[in-house]
Amino acid sequence: MAYGVKTIAVRVKIYTDEYVVTGLLHTRPGGYKERVSDILNDPTARFVVVTEATFRSVSLPSATAKRCDSLVVRVDDIKLLVPFDKESEARPAGEVVEPQSW
Repeated sequence: MAYGVKTIAVRVKIYTDEYVVTGLLHTRPGGYKERVSDILNDPTARFVVVTEATFRSVSLPSATAKRCDSLVVRVDDIKLLVPFDKESEARPAGEVVEPQSW
């Protein structure tokens, strides 16, 4: 019998001083740690795991990105983390989205 923890995969781009990492960060549905910010602000969280990860050096932006199944990133090294929702992922780069009216 297989056991596992149900998670919500959130596509993210993480910037550190040395690398740009893209992949999936897994959050827990319902309650605490459902949002990416909950994970980053947890004082006990020292690392995050990014699955289906690609990474490349910041100093060599033209270098080919490396791929791996999972990558561990130290939370203190994260300078910027950008979560992407499904809608923005599907939109072509540079497409302008009109704000929805209330």
